[in-house]
Amino acid sequence: MNTEKKHRLVMAGIGLGLAAALGTLIYYQQEGIDKRRAEVAALREDIEASRKLLQGTAELVKGVIIQRETDGVIKEILSDEKDITDLVRTLNKFSQEAGFNFASIKDGTRTSKKSKEDFERVSYTLAFDVDAFQLLVFLHKIESHKRFMNVTAFKLQAANRNEYTAETAPRHRITLDLETYVYAPTGNAKEVKIDQYEKKKELLISEISKRGAELRVPFYDYRGQRARRDPWIDPRVPVDGGPTMPIEEQIALVDGLIEKTVEIQHVWDEAKGAENLIQTMKLRADLEQKLALLEEDIRRVDVGGLLVFVPAQRRFDKNVVEVVSAVREQMNKGTDSGASTALLRETSEAMERHIDAQEYELALQAFNTVESRLGLADQDPLREPLVKSLRELKHLADTVLVFEKIEIQIGGVALYEERAPVALINGQPYSEGEILGDELIVHNIRPDQIEFAFRGLILARVLEA
Repeated sequence: MNTEKKHRLVMAGIGLGLAAALGTLIYYQQEGIDKRRAEVAALREDIEASRKLLQGTAELVKGVIIQRETDGVIKEILSDEKDITDLVRTLNKFSQEAGFNFASIKDGTRTSKKSKEDFERVSYTLAFDVDAFQLLVFLHKIESHKRFMNVTAFKLQAANRNEYTAETAPRHRITLDLETYVYAPTGNAKEVKIDQYEKKKELLISEISKRGAELRVPFYDYRGQRARRDPWIDPRVPVDGGPTMPIEEQIALVDGLIEKTVEIQHVWDEAKGAENLIQTMKLRADLEQKLALLEEDIRRVDVGGLLVFVPAQRRFDKNVVEVVSAVREQMNKGTDSGASTALLRETSEAMERHIDAQEYELALQAFNTVESRLGLADQDPLREPLVKSLRELKHLADTVLVFEKIEIQIGGVALYEERAPVALINGQPYSEGEILGDELIVHNIRPDQIEFAFRGLILARVLEA
C-alpha cells in the first residue's frame, strides 16, 4: 500500500514538473514571439521611412540644383567683403556722375562677425547738397546698381528759391541712411555629388531662369528732368501785369529747344568729321536749315519774354543760346568767302516768315546775324541774288518799323460819287496824291483803311471802328 502510494506521489510530482517546464517553455516562446513582432513593426517603420525618403529625394535634388545655379545671382546682388571695401569709392563715383560731392560719409552700424547668420548688415550715413534732379540721378544709380542697396532713412531741408545762380539751381541739404548686406556663409558643409548633374540641370533650366529673374532687382531707366520742375521750390513767378506762360509749359518749351540744340550739335560734329567734300556740303546745308529755324525760335522767346521761371530761363541761356552761338561762331571760322548759299537761303526764308507774322524786329535780328559776311558773298554771281533779296527784306522791315512810329490819327473818310474821296488825317483833310509830311503820300482812300506810299512801299493804316 505504501509502495503504491509512493508511486502515485512520484507520478504526480513528475507531472507537475513537466507541467511547470511546459508552462515555462510556453512563456518564453510567447515572449520571443512578442519580440519578433516588435522587430517586424520597427522594420516596417524603417521601410516606410526609407520609402518616403526615396520619394522626397527627387524634390531635394531639384531644390539643391536650383539653389546651386542661383548662388551666382545671390553673389551678384549681395556684396562680399571686397565690395564693401569699395562701396565708398562706388558712392563717390555715383555722386560725381550726378554732379555733386559728398559733405560727409559716416559709417553706421554693422552686425557682429560672431553672428551665426550668413548675412551681415552694413550701413552708412551720407550728407550732401543737391538740386532735385541731381538727387534723382543719384537715387537712380543706387536703385539700378547690381548690388542691393536700401535707403532706410531720408531727410531733406529745402533750399530757398533765391539761391539760383548763373550756373546752378538751388541745392537742398540731404541726409540719407544707406544700407546693404554682406554675404558671408558660415557653414562648411561639403558639396554632395549628384549623379547626372548636367542632364538634370538642363531639365530645370526654365525654373532656374525664373528663380534668377525673381532675385534680380528690376532696372528702371531714368530719363532726366523732362519738363518737370523742382517740387521743393516755390513755383510762383513774377507778374508784371501781363499774362505769363505756365511753368510746365515754360519747362517743356526749353526742353524742346534743348532737344533741337543737341541735334544741331550732333550734325555739326558729323560735318566736322565728314570723310569727303560732298558729305560735308550736305551736312552743312542741313545744319544751316536747322540752325536758322532754331535761331528763329530763340528770337521769339527773347523778344516775347516767354521765360520768367528762373530755372527754365537759366537752362535756356546755358543749354540753347550759348551752344547755338558757339556752333555759329565755329561755322563762321575758316569761311573767307562770306556767307554760304545755304546760310543766305535759310536766313532769307526766316526773314520772310518773320515778316509774314509781322515780326519785323525779329526779321532785322535775323539779317544782323549775316550782315557782316554779305560783302564777299555779294561779289559772287551765284549768291548775289540772295544777298539782294536779303537787303530788300531788311529794307521792308526797316520801312514798316519807321512807318509804325509815324503819328497818324485818322478822323474819318468821306466818299462821294464822281468826286475824289477825302480823309481827315491829323485834323486836316487830305485827298489821294497829297503829301503828308516829308515822305508820306496818301495813295488810296478806302472805307476801312488808307494806303500810303512810303519809301517805295505801299503801307496801310486801318480805320478804328
